[in-house]
Amino acid sequence: MLPLKETDKIEFKSVWKDEYLKQICGMANARGGYMYIGIADSGEVTGISNPEKLMEEIPNKATNFMGIVLQVALNYKDKLPYLTLSIPENALPVSFKGKYYMRSGTTTQELNGSSLYSFIYRKQNITWDEIGVESASFKDIELALVHKFVDLAISANRLSSEARKLDLPSLFESLHLLDDSGHIRRAALLAFAKDPVRFFPLMYVKIGRFVSDTDIIVQDVIEDNLFVMIEKILAVLKTKYLKSNIIYKGIHRQEQLEYPDNALREAILNAIVHRDYTGSMTQVRVNNKSLEIWNAGLLPQELKIEMLYGQHASIPRNRTLANLFFRSGYIEAWGRGTVAMVKECIEWGLPKPNFTECFGGFSVQFNKDTMQDTMQDTMQDTMQEDGNISPKLVELISMISGEMTRDELQTKMKIRNRDYFRIAYIKPALQEELIEMIAPDKPRSKFQKYRLTSKGLKIKK
Repeated sequence: MLPLKETDKIEFKSVWKDEYLKQICGMANARGGYMYIGIADSGEVTGISNPEKLMEEIPNKATNFMGIVLQVALNYKDKLPYLTLSIPENALPVSFKGKYYMRSGTTTQELNGSSLYSFIYRKQNITWDEIGVESASFKDIELALVHKFVDLAISANRLSSEARKLDLPSLFESLHLLDDSGHIRRAALLAFAKDPVRFFPLMYVKIGRFVSDTDIIVQDVIEDNLFVMIEKILAVLKTKYLKSNIIYKGIHRQEQLEYPDNALREAILNAIVHRDYTGSMTQVRVNNKSLEIWNAGLLPQELKIEMLYGQHASIPRNRTLANLFFRSGYIEAWGRGTVAMVKECIEWGLPKPNFTECFGGFSVQFNKDTMQDTMQDTMQDTMQEDGNISPKLVELISMISGEMTRDELQTKMKIRNRDYFRIAYIKPALQEELIEMIAPDKPRSKFQKYRLTSKGLKIKK
């Protein structure tokens, strides 16, 4: 039975042209598939005039140019002949006239640069960070940082305490940080080298403060091994690029960053762990409305953007590097990083972060320019048209016991952003007369407390 339409594994061709060998190459490098000769794009059988000749010619060319063996079948529909080429998935990379192609969806793309390196590594079941570096030695490793990593991994119960007794070569061997020839792998140099830029000139991170798409007023370049880099990036952002709002918990003064700390840390960790290090440097762009973190390398084919907002599989680009950060407790191996970012932003009173693929890489953008609109929409959502109390206010009512301060309620409900909590919860609850102030003549008093009204008590009961 003929397929109804083209897919990543099915291709229709009304006539044969030798240039279609590129598409056969792309299918062999992907998941294999079928090419039908004598069928139009619409799926209608149009037939071919020389089927016997093509049955011999096409397989020979596939073998001679690409070293692959095709199965060819001659079929008929309404007395019109057409060919079915069965293209096997090849375990090794296949090239056509010195170039590599990959089937993606219903298109065939030529592979070059970092995409070609990634493809070849994947076919060999290795990742870029697992390659050993002949010019590196144990003298290039910052021993104190390795000891710190071991302590973190033991504390996280992801490494035995016996690791403290191992010398550096034995430890690296146990962590699979040496290749078969005993050379230090790239992952270890990225994580622990005294001067990693010596081995990887573009592994640094650039941070810039922009006043327009092109105008920059201040910038920094962070160069260090990755375990130190993550802390440096966060420190520079907090002290130089981001503002902190002053909030009070009781009589204690606290500073709250524009964006949630944990979400920023998670995004930066994702960027440096899953980055394609054959591409450009990681970039952090800050302006008055947003903060964007971009790293080279697209998502794995198995993942789509929309999947990042829910639970999904963890598919690391750099397996050994990801394992080091997992062992140290910096990341989890469950694909929950993007979900955590979304949750943190919502609790902070911010819109969900935007995940996009652009310029050959992956971007996470945190936004605050729509925060007030989001808060207003949230407040309006609490006021139901049918007169029923919204789930948000029911949740608030259920948390109130006796007289409580706003900070006590906010902490109990695990909501971090004070403005969001005030607009989305406290203000509509007061308007609906579900709660009341114990000192209504002093609404801004830092000692102000709230209690349920008779209406609120009735609903809670």
